[in-house]
Amino acid sequence: MLNEKLLAILSHPVDGCVSIVTTGVDGPHLVNTWNSYIEVTPNDKLLIPAAGFVKTERNLSTHNEAILSIANREVEGYKGTGTGFIVKGGTRFIKSGEDFDRMKEKFSWIRAVLEITVTSAKQML
Repeated sequence: MLNEKLLAILSHPVDGCVSIVTTGVDGPHLVNTWNSYIEVTPNDKLLIPAAGFVKTERNLSTHNEAILSIANREVEGYKGTGTGFIVKGGTRFIKSGEDFDRMKEKFSWIRAVLEITVTSAKQML
């Protein structure tokens, strides 16, 4: 599911902003993180450290799909340098276990890990 271009963005040494959109009773909600914080698992899930994300977690408890905008202006795109993806997926918050412990070692400030099971990834630029 995750193609080479998306993996190049996620592993690029120059950070790009990753926006995460969820939907709640009061409409869309947006939070941001950095591409360097995201870990890709061997089965193509995205693990995102969460310090806050309280409203995000509340929204996902009733509507468990998130939409992410992941981009980097230094990765080659369709028409030159710069590309981005819209990624959709199912979610869950992890608060214990192997994935949580590994992420907690890297990011001591987290309270949870947002796991995204990617259902689609469309290159936009």
